[in-house]
Amino acid sequence: MDTKLQQLTSVMPKEFTLQWLSQITDHFSNKRIIGHGGCGIVYRGVLDNGEEIAVKKLYRSQQPGHDNDKQFQNECTNLMRAQHKNIVRLVGYCYEIRHELVEHNGGHILAGVEEKILCFEYMQGGSLENHLSDESHGLDWRSRYNIIRGICEGLYYLHNGSNHPIYHLDLKPANILLNKEMMPKIGDFGLSRLFDSTQTYITSEVIGTRGYMPPEYIERHKITKKFDIFSLGIIIIQIVAGPKGYTKSDEMPSQQFIELVHENWCKRFQATISAHTSQEIKTCIEIALRCVEGDRVKRPTISEILEELNKFDSITVNELNKVNIANSSPIDQVTTDLKRKQSINQYGSSGMFSKSAGKDGSMLSCSSRASLASKPSGVKIECGTLQLPNVKIFKFEDLRLATKNFRPDSVLGEGGFGSISKGWIDENTMSPCMSGTGMTVAVKTNIHEHDLPEEWLAKVHYLSQFAHPNLVKLIGYCKIDDYPLLVCEYMLRGSLENHLFQRGASPLSWDQRMKIALGAAKGLAFLHSQEEKIIYRDMMTRNILLDTTYNAKLSSFGLNGPVGERGDMSTTATLTYVYAAPEDQLTGELTAQSDIYGFGVVLLEVLTGRHAFDSDQPQGEHNLVEWARSYLTHRHKIFRLVDNRLDGQYSTRGVRKVAAFALQCLALDAEMRPSMDAVVSVLEGIQDSADQDRKLGKQKHLKSRYT
Repeated sequence: MDTKLQQLTSVMPKEFTLQWLSQITDHFSNKRIIGHGGCGIVYRGVLDNGEEIAVKKLYRSQQPGHDNDKQFQNECTNLMRAQHKNIVRLVGYCYEIRHELVEHNGGHILAGVEEKILCFEYMQGGSLENHLSDESHGLDWRSRYNIIRGICEGLYYLHNGSNHPIYHLDLKPANILLNKEMMPKIGDFGLSRLFDSTQTYITSEVIGTRGYMPPEYIERHKITKKFDIFSLGIIIIQIVAGPKGYTKSDEMPSQQFIELVHENWCKRFQATISAHTSQEIKTCIEIALRCVEGDRVKRPTISEILEELNKFDSITVNELNKVNIANSSPIDQVTTDLKRKQSINQYGSSGMFSKSAGKDGSMLSCSSRASLASKPSGVKIECGTLQLPNVKIFKFEDLRLATKNFRPDSVLGEGGFGSISKGWIDENTMSPCMSGTGMTVAVKTNIHEHDLPEEWLAKVHYLSQFAHPNLVKLIGYCKIDDYPLLVCEYMLRGSLENHLFQRGASPLSWDQRMKIALGAAKGLAFLHSQEEKIIYRDMMTRNILLDTTYNAKLSSFGLNGPVGERGDMSTTATLTYVYAAPEDQLTGELTAQSDIYGFGVVLLEVLTGRHAFDSDQPQGEHNLVEWARSYLTHRHKIFRLVDNRLDGQYSTRGVRKVAAFALQCLALDAEMRPSMDAVVSVLEGIQDSADQDRKLGKQKHLKSRYT
């Protein structure tokens, strides 16, 4: 087996051999042990090139159906479902049955011994348990706060990220792992459960860890989402006040405990801490104490927790269309995330903001910045105010009227991102109008949007700068009570996904498919061509939308702003796993080559009419990329891949070119993938050839009629 990390996995977790895993762990040497758990032992696996993975070997079972069978299945299934920046990523697994002599009734028999192993991304920071300390030393406040927020975002995804929530049921510091940047990821899903919409369950099993179990489970074995919330509360207390923090909180009234923790942090700072940080500390403790309420009904949901944290993250954006530096609090430190935003950092106004900014010249000179207003891509600065160009700011009431109160028959689509509703506005005044009149728009409701206000605003600003025939146009936005909405142009024919896979949909012709592929490629090439290269991150058929004449446009809803040559997967919503390049799954980094791999998957879907992952296909054909690779390299076998619904009506030369280029886009070595400009060039060549063939065919037809 090749030991390059990017070749260990395909789009889905890879099945490894026991022999190979033994080799990379030095035969499961005690020196390689990095952790123990109730289910097994975790080893550090070292590849030939020095890169590392975590190898979790479950305790052996000689009886199929044993508890660790269920734990193995739970962890595999739920980790494959859970793809999020704050969830430990599953790299692969091993399941083998070996026969060996074992003692039995005083003798020896040949028995089958199961070996079950799970492989994960390696977390250099170890477990949170190793970093817990009281307020006086250890991690600083910002690191602790970021860990708390990351855990909350991971848990939010588990509880709300799909139609079937996942209850972890064993949240504790030992199961929160940290990468080298100290970003937290929830791990150890051996006890997790996948539930439907029912709220409460009774179990006879013993699950969880003592000290992190809620009273309703200890007393009545009752399981709800509030099981995880109780565990989260204890973890937050331990992060803020140390391992013994929960014991202290139980020994005094809540308000006294909050003041004690706050006082201890003031001593740590050795100075008066900012009002912002002070409020963060108090808010985190208040949230934690509500989480550990004995009555589960009084505990907050994870959505409510994140909503509270959002209020205190970074600086406050005073108005929806501007960041008013001059009116900010007397003095405070701007977070690193905000400093990275182009809308501020591009013009140097980052760092310490004060009331004098914009009038005494110490931070921002209005006169010296006035000329920047002429820059078409710039942010207009007027006396300390950053304003957004080219986007309409809608009132919520207008959007409510435009969509007929967001009623069900106006909903175009729903998912983990929120919902999209159809509305009508006057093209000139942008005011709501009667359905069927004026300009049709799509209104996206970001019900699960957790960006900080300035991050969300920066994203909207960045979207507004770009106009291209193959990008969905952003018309405006609205934000009320941290409830963000985007208003975009309406795409009459919906998504490419619906046309390829929706039951009963008329099949797209070969020419239509090539036109759509070319349009999507042009949109992506445009993003990659910017001075600050934009990584689209969400290249998939559902994000390619079609207008009345089947022109393709990339949906703006997935665009996340500039990231330079390299991006971090942790800064974006999760990239759908089956479209992710192998290296992304292991390093967590996104590059332009990540988009190109995703485009290769889309090309395969266009060619075959199959979903990137389809469990209804025969065994061995579930994963489109893995199944198709062997056909793509054969000149004649490639035609077995072509969608049967085309009924042979396609260009054989075009199929060969598309197949060859799809294979290049899907190269395991990212450096071997073509640029999007090269992809556009090839697809334009296919379209030109088709146009020429049609022209020749028409000429032959006319000649036969008149001779």
